[in-house]
Amino acid sequence: MIKSVCAIVMGVLFGLACDSSRAQSSVMLYGALDVLIDISNQGRGTLTKMSNGGTFGSRLGLMGSQAFGDGYKAIFRLESGFAPNAGTIQQGGALFGRQAYIGYEGPAGTLTFGRQYSPEFLAMSDNDVFLGGLGGSIWGVDRTLPNGTVQATLLTEITTCRVNNSVLYSSPKIYEFSVGLMYGLGSVAESKSSGTAFSGAINYTNGPATFHAGYVYQRDALDQGYYKAWGVGGNYVIGPVRVYLGYTKDDYSIRTGAASLKNSLRYAIANLGASYQIIRSTVLMAQVTKLIDTSAGITQSQNAYILGLGVFYSLSKQTSLYIGYAQTKNENGSAYTLGQALYYGEPAHPNSTARVFRFGMRTTF
Repeated sequence: MIKSVCAIVMGVLFGLACDSSRAQSSVMLYGALDVLIDISNQGRGTLTKMSNGGTFGSRLGLMGSQAFGDGYKAIFRLESGFAPNAGTIQQGGALFGRQAYIGYEGPAGTLTFGRQYSPEFLAMSDNDVFLGGLGGSIWGVDRTLPNGTVQATLLTEITTCRVNNSVLYSSPKIYEFSVGLMYGLGSVAESKSSGTAFSGAINYTNGPATFHAGYVYQRDALDQGYYKAWGVGGNYVIGPVRVYLGYTKDDYSIRTGAASLKNSLRYAIANLGASYQIIRSTVLMAQVTKLIDTSAGITQSQNAYILGLGVFYSLSKQTSLYIGYAQTKNENGSAYTLGQALYYGEPAHPNSTARVFRFGMRTTF
């Protein structure tokens, strides 16, 4: 009898061990802190402030997976953005405002559900040498409105960079190509289109060459307007140099009637940049960006050039110091100002020259 009971117990334990080996779980805590001093003069005097995210946003996250065998596993990510200079939560106060999703990964690709980056935004970000920071990034160019408030020029990119209630399919790499397709459910009562979003991207990587093409379209929550953008570009490695080239076209409008459009805003940004690894610990970066304004009602060209420079010095694999400078000259009544991916620039006077100087420190864990 005792032998029988022992055999049953051993069998159960062995079965549990087998199930555990088939469904292995892992959870990782990770994070980043990035604090900078921002000194700017954008035609209204010099302002010095401390802020968050000179090169990328500070964050705290959890990511994990549970493997089922044969290349299949469940995955999840929860990522919260915060400002270490003030201790506040970013992304409008959302607890996991940066990312929050759960999904399934297998040999045929990955399918995830939740709040996620749009494929177009990720593709276009990789065409920018500054990746959203240091004032010289394509995401950092803002415009001062007549009432003195500041709005992003690439408003579509800012509005659609993350999509709530979204379903995202990411393909495996096939002949050096991969594809991302996203659909965002509007979740607005009595409306099939309000708040809905679609985004797609094609990515190609082969040795030193990387290429991206992306598209995004989103209806606003009231179904009175839309945000639309597309872009192409990539980067190429030549020894210690990586060259970046990109073109992004933004179009957003408020619909006031069945056929009429009001406040139609259209911008294009073309950028050429390069990074140079001087030594193992030091990287120089430079980028020239042309902003092309084709918005409705513009009587004179309000195009502008933005020059950005940056230096990174690595103290270790996890910790770096950085310095950045950027400027743009406003003409014909334009009032562009230089911000960063996480905050707008200060209001600028029309026809002034906007300048920003930033230095800071970042670390990851």
